[in-house]
Amino acid sequence: MLSSFGILLSSAEFYSSVHKMSIVMDFEVKMLENMQKFIGKNQNKLNYIKERLSEYEREREEAMSQGPVYFENPVNKYLLNKRLTVDWERLENVLQYKEGEKTLKRIENTIVNTTELDGALEGVLRLHDVYRLNASDIASGLLQGVQYDVQFQARHCFDLGIKALDIEFPKLAYAWFMEALRRSSNDENINKLDIELAIASTKLKLGDVKGANATFTELVSLHPHNEKVAKVFEEFVKTSIGQPEYTVDYSTEHFPPPEDIQTAPRHDLFKFTCSGLLKKQPREERELRCGYLVETHPFLWIAPIKVEELNHNPLLVVFYDVLSDKEIETIRQLTKEIERATVMSNKGNIVSSVRTSQFQFIPVTRHPILATVDRRVEDMTNLNMKCSEEHQFANYGIGGQYSEHHDYFDFPEVGNRIATVLFYLSDVEQGGGTAYPQMKQLVMPKKGAAAFWYNLHASGKFDVRTLHGACPIIVGSKWVQNRWIREKDQMDRRPCYKFDDSLYH
Repeated sequence: MLSSFGILLSSAEFYSSVHKMSIVMDFEVKMLENMQKFIGKNQNKLNYIKERLSEYEREREEAMSQGPVYFENPVNKYLLNKRLTVDWERLENVLQYKEGEKTLKRIENTIVNTTELDGALEGVLRLHDVYRLNASDIASGLLQGVQYDVQFQARHCFDLGIKALDIEFPKLAYAWFMEALRRSSNDENINKLDIELAIASTKLKLGDVKGANATFTELVSLHPHNEKVAKVFEEFVKTSIGQPEYTVDYSTEHFPPPEDIQTAPRHDLFKFTCSGLLKKQPREERELRCGYLVETHPFLWIAPIKVEELNHNPLLVVFYDVLSDKEIETIRQLTKEIERATVMSNKGNIVSSVRTSQFQFIPVTRHPILATVDRRVEDMTNLNMKCSEEHQFANYGIGGQYSEHHDYFDFPEVGNRIATVLFYLSDVEQGGGTAYPQMKQLVMPKKGAAAFWYNLHASGKFDVRTLHGACPIIVGSKWVQNRWIREKDQMDRRPCYKFDDSLYH
């Protein structure tokens, strides 16, 4: 039983889904129980073990008092992953006594794979980058103006700086190292000199050769006999020779957007839409309307659907209150086997940081509620659902996102994806919107609502303007249901143009 428990924990992935993160809580309970047994058998152990146990139990009590809401805060999820990886591994050296070998084995079997920590770190950095947050605010538990009762220590900030360098975000890395330096006096788990060396190296990474040289020179004068300082400085001297010099603005943690924001690269446009920098002007919203849909099916004459126009060309609308809470609960009960989401590539389906969520495909025959959903989609869109794909469900975790992409691609046997219906099965406290950069539109999740758009022109040509993506979750748990509708048997619903209408947009 214990060995299978360990195998489950080491092979599974949790950080990419809030739903899966709740399972990790049970793993930590097992760790705490085994530590209690170990201490009972080793009364002569150092007080260090009891101090750590007290610290972790305080965190556990806080989590239990808050319930599932505890995991909706990305900072809490990061700290939990930190405890279950780096912190627990440090305890192994203290726990190496023969009398407690069996208990120690149980603890080792329960330690989460370190890739969980990497995923949690990248999730926090994604929030930092996409929403243009400040490291000091995140470290203090302030997320987009909302204060949470959590704080990062210097070591946490330093780890984030190291990870930011690893994924080529040197400006964010500098901010985290500076925050680590400010907090280092209150954290015995970090060496201030390590932070200062990292700051100097990051300046060089940013192209600030003079600034890096000044910092290294100061450190050499303060620590003339330190071998590590001497070695890093020697590497700096070799690396900096002939390197171009840049002026770096350290007053801001993010590079400014271009004057004409719509000339930015595609991924930047996605991020600017998520953060609200790119959005429609009031004059562009003048012709958009809200109302009740009654035209697509006779049933709607007695039960019209609330609809909001968000864009005319290409069409983007949101239908409201199309799924009840009871229906959503029934649907959610079907999603017991979600796994890490993949993306299409020339090598097949692969796991990618472009899509950090967990998903599950379910055939319409699995439960009557899924057929009910499809009938409702037909009523809303007037499209034939016979050749639609299986129902896809997704849950997003720490900083979870699906970066900008198009839904169309070719499957000749049933045609391309003519349209998408995206159901929101939960509200999200902060973040998690769906961004449409070419339409300058951000759709925020609303439980029971559904977004609808065509992926193709009426001629069947790809509509590149339907580029969209799922913005990172700041706080909360996001559940969505995708219905991808195919071209086949749609001629009587959406006739195909013989001319290339994509040339006229």
